[in-house]
Amino acid sequence: MSEHLTAAIFWISLLCLLYTYVAYPTLVRFVRRAPVLPSLAGSGRPCASLIVAARNEGKVIGLKVMEALRQLRPGDELIVVSDGSSDETDTLVAGVRDPRVRLLRQEPQQGKNAALNRGEVQARGELLVFTDANAIPAPNALERLLAPFESPDVGLVSGRGLYGRGEASDTGMVSSAYVTYETGIRSGEAALGFMAGVDGALYAMRRELYSPLPHDLVHDLLHPIQVALAGRRVAFVPEAFTVEPPSIDAANERRRQVRIIAQGFRVLVRTAPLLLRRGHFKEMWMLVSHRLLRWMGWLLALIALVANAALLEVHPLYRVLMAAQASFYAVAGAGALGEWLSVPLRILALPYYFCLVSYAGLAGLLEALRGRTHSGWASAEHS
Repeated sequence: MSEHLTAAIFWISLLCLLYTYVAYPTLVRFVRRAPVLPSLAGSGRPCASLIVAARNEGKVIGLKVMEALRQLRPGDELIVVSDGSSDETDTLVAGVRDPRVRLLRQEPQQGKNAALNRGEVQARGELLVFTDANAIPAPNALERLLAPFESPDVGLVSGRGLYGRGEASDTGMVSSAYVTYETGIRSGEAALGFMAGVDGALYAMRRELYSPLPHDLVHDLLHPIQVALAGRRVAFVPEAFTVEPPSIDAANERRRQVRIIAQGFRVLVRTAPLLLRRGHFKEMWMLVSHRLLRWMGWLLALIALVANAALLEVHPLYRVLMAAQASFYAVAGAGALGEWLSVPLRILALPYYFCLVSYAGLAGLLEALRGRTHSGWASAEHS
């Protein structure tokens, strides 16, 4: 391979990484603004059904129900779908003396998407609100989330999930900072009427747009695509947020990311042809920029490293860039060692988290190619 071709491959891979993590987030901040959305829903909004899929959530379900009831209106309802729970989840929900609370149980364990489908079938509200059992809503979160539905062209509204401090690792803290980074991207995307994935911790959609979820597709990526195909707009209200515990450690975060990415690849494979046929090029641009390129970051980084190694004798600049890459991965390795030894990572957590997510992209792709569905609950986290 010629030096010119190798150099071209190196710079293209490096620029793709920079585009994914720097240029695209910056670019969407300068798009035209969408119409200003109401700050709080008016008194005439349709009734809402809050659907919570739960699997052994006895430690948090009581607080979740209590906080949700504080924000529900008399005509709203809270549906908890227990997916074969074996702890006190069912007992705690059934013991709530409020006609707005309903408990549904499915046996045997069928997975989160099956639980959401069951909840939708039984729901009475015109608006469906999906939220995780361990995501505790902030004051006024529900009203703020539902306010944009006063605009008839809005089909889905996303809030955001924040991580509490608690007993978490440095990796969890970086994950929390990552939410802030994502908020900026999603705000820019929503200004264009679409989001390449909404926050599964809290989002709502019009019931008329809901279609039964396949067991092997991640719902918070599939739903905004379905809404876009229906000709409706996706909105984002960062003031509508929930708080939940961060990932306990890197292993837990890795499992979560692998499951999400494996299902995300399948969503893109199944929906991309339809989006392109119907001329949804803006949505495809966002999905490729925000999701696909990031999931393939491991490949771009590997190509950049190998090409850089082949160019060391071509120009001193490549030796400097190789030293920078080597330092970055050395710090990430030190972060992995620190995690294993339970030593505070601090700044080491940032490159370590990047490598962790890159690994998840590769593992998620392999899982998708193997046909692993991940339709059940992941250990230690249910989002």
